[in-house]
Amino acid sequence: MLVSVIIPYFNDELNINKSVSSALNQTYKNLEIIIVDDENTKNSLVVLKKYKKKKNIKIIRTKYNSGVALARNKGIEKSKGELIAFLDSDDYWNKNKLKEQVNAFKKNDIDVCYTNYSGFVDNNKIKYKIRSPKRMNFNRFLRECPISCSSVVIKKKILSKHKFKKLKTKEDYLLWLELSKKKYKFFGLDKFLSFYRIRANSLSALHFDKLFSAYKIYSYYLKFNLFFSLILISRLYMNAFIKKYL
Repeated sequence: MLVSVIIPYFNDELNINKSVSSALNQTYKNLEIIIVDDENTKNSLVVLKKYKKKKNIKIIRTKYNSGVALARNKGIEKSKGELIAFLDSDDYWNKNKLKEQVNAFKKNDIDVCYTNYSGFVDNNKIKYKIRSPKRMNFNRFLRECPISCSSVVIKKKILSKHKFKKLKTKEDYLLWLELSKKKYKFFGLDKFLSFYRIRANSLSALHFDKLFSAYKIYSYYLKFNLFFSLILISRLYMNAFIKKYL
């Protein structure tokens, strides 16, 4: 099974090499890596130039900075794999991640596979660990989202019908809600194989964007009323805090 690894890039010169290296060093070798340059500057051309020499890496560019959701969609469109793996440019993987997940697809009737993940800061210190449930459904996703996008592998045929929506943040959460509502089968590996970078701005400036995106998901996309949307937002963030810090 060919796995297409989609890595959106925007202004992340310090971290992209670790991310790409973790994909190149996978013990599962039947893969292609697609880096989507969503920065489109002279600097991004210089930063990504060295990866053009790798035979299993493709660099594609968006016409303008379109955001991570549309950058992922463009990478998916250009991919050839039966399976799609997402990896953000500041995250990285354990070397056995794809091997374990491909085996899970071969052994189980599933559509989406994810792993446990560890949140780390710039000095590589682990701040928290999230153990993802073996199964997730729509009702459970309404309560919590214990899945890192960089841990996910999904069948490409599903993504030909369902795209990431253009949100500032939580675009992955909306996709998981839509897929689980359609009864696609989610499956979690109880192994810590993915590493999520906790950025300083993710603890402050982005909070408003996350809250607004969550409200938009519940009220606009899922058509819930104001009161229920606010209840869901409160529950989502309370559960996230408990899992990470208590």
